[in-house]
Amino acid sequence: MGRLSSRDAGAREEALSALEESLVSGAPEARERTARALLEELGRPGTAVAEPLLFLLQRDWWPPQAGLTGLAVQSVLEVLARMEADAPALENAATVLTLVCRVDPSRIAALEGMFQHPRAAVRSAMARVVGRLGTAGASGLPRLLELLEDEEPVALSALESLAALAHLAPELTAPRLLEQVRTSEGVRLYLALVSLRGLLEELYLEAQPVPPLPDLESVLLRTLTAPEAPIRQEAASLLGLSGPLSPAAVAALREHLRDESPSVAARSAVALVRSGAPAAEALFLLKGQLGPAASRDIQEVAVAALMDAGPDHLVRAKGMLETVARDAVGLTRVALYELLGELP
Repeated sequence: MGRLSSRDAGAREEALSALEESLVSGAPEARERTARALLEELGRPGTAVAEPLLFLLQRDWWPPQAGLTGLAVQSVLEVLARMEADAPALENAATVLTLVCRVDPSRIAALEGMFQHPRAAVRSAMARVVGRLGTAGASGLPRLLELLEDEEPVALSALESLAALAHLAPELTAPRLLEQVRTSEGVRLYLALVSLRGLLEELYLEAQPVPPLPDLESVLLRTLTAPEAPIRQEAASLLGLSGPLSPAAVAALREHLRDESPSVAARSAVALVRSGAPAAEALFLLKGQLGPAASRDIQEVAVAALMDAGPDHLVRAKGMLETVARDAVGLTRVALYELLGELP
């Protein structure tokens, strides 16, 4: 353990390798002794090796021994209370807590009080943990929504987790995600769009109704003018999911068929096809992006946009896809024939 803080990089690497071997492949008693030693050092005030220990635990400590879950929570929270909310090691700390909660679900309830912890790093880690617990994290949804109003690193963690959990309570989460799209910018706006799109896709796949979002189209049309291409891309994709489009929305998507970003153009084309709007211009664009004259990167962009739309929405594109697939080569050809095989 002492060699982990050595100035000699080789000594540090040898120490990590030896600890990893004992943690992964030692006898059960040795594995537990090693894990306990790591956790005790992790929780020791003033330890200088928290980052390598967190890295080791999140990568190799599975399954956590049931008798160590309490110590693990205590030690990780001790480290988090000394971290900044945007520290790279916070991700590893959240992963360790997630592993512990999967083995010992009783720890989930014990962690719920940490959503109001005075340290932003702890709140951010809690937001990440609850999003990785599947249905077991449903009880944390109200806390996640509260964290949307927190400082930036915490709110971003909450949005990332909402992408995984929003479908568990769509009436609660959809309006809040739309509000984030309406009022945010930059990374926060992008994550809100991704989460909202994931929610609507999940509801469609499960044949569940979408909660009323009366101003969704108008909000997305404003977002479609954002300077960042990834944001325009998500806005275009969401418009394709939002039901019958108004003439203004159809005109906006047709305009973005000429977007400087091939990905935004492809997503706009697929949105027009998916929505039932007139699609001749959109199909022409996709045919060009998939054709042999297009670069591999542009072909991949078009294929990704089509794959994300799902086969049920691409019946109108079937003829175009059959034509392009005959001339395609390599992975593009394989992907197109796979997609055609799924079309009704």
